[in-house]
Amino acid sequence: MSPSSSVEAALLQYVELWVCRLAQGDWDAAMALIETFNHYGVRWTASDVRRALADYGKGVEPVVTDPRKLIQEPRASVIAFDDGTGYAVDYDLPLDGAWSDLTAQFEFLLSGDKYLATLHDLHVL
Repeated sequence: MSPSSSVEAALLQYVELWVCRLAQGDWDAAMALIETFNHYGVRWTASDVRRALADYGKGVEPVVTDPRKLIQEPRASVIAFDDGTGYAVDYDLPLDGAWSDLTAQFEFLLSGDKYLATLHDLHVL
């Protein structure tokens, strides 16, 4: 694996861990993975994520499914920022036992020698 592809794989694993924590109902552990504020100055909370899920479900919060239990591979993409300051990761959420079109948009921002994770947005792309 090239250095960039190993970074990309690690970032996808990080987002998948976040999704798995949600699927396990461990909202505190999931939200602890959100390390910094996004470009809007928002650091998403469990309430924010639950509200976005309920909005997506038209008032009913769908159940986040463990992505490892689905047959199909996740729909996800990793894009390096042109200026070298980090990466964006789009990851379609598994809801109610199937992949949905609700996308978690993460950013991993370079801070010193590591990347800090932020949830940029959660919406249908």
